[in-house]
Amino acid sequence: MVNEMQTISTWTLCFLLCCHAKLAEALKCYHCNNLDNPACGVLFKPYQFVAQPCQGHSSRDFKCVLQREPPTGKDDWVGIIRSCYEMGSLSVNETNGCHVMKIAGLTTAAKLCFCDTDYCNHAMVTWSPASGLAVVTSLVVSVLYHFVHPY
Repeated sequence: MVNEMQTISTWTLCFLLCCHAKLAEALKCYHCNNLDNPACGVLFKPYQFVAQPCQGHSSRDFKCVLQREPPTGKDDWVGIIRSCYEMGSLSVNETNGCHVMKIAGLTTAAKLCFCDTDYCNHAMVTWSPASGLAVVTSLVVSVLYHFVHPY
């Protein structure tokens, strides 16, 4: 009877673990550019796009990237590209956040913003953890101040 209970408990535990285990899935990034579709531009309209999985051996091989090229022409058009980035394919700083990359043969530079969560290349600016911490800290201090010094 005890062995049966242990067996049932073991199978139940295995079943629950299998149900709750997240299978490794590919990172999902938006893929577009505002030359082909203006909805991919500075005022991004994510509802017009379906994020696509990055193709590779694992999501650790890829990051989502948002590339912003400086304004050009009389209308100050800004080039925007959103896609998957294969780690190691360029000689750039690949840490999360935004980094400037010099474009060979041109006098301009592009800003590459890397991130590693699904759909993260929708934003124009990727905040660093330090920036997020600063915002949260200032909010907490503000709330505490109002509790200590009521009107």
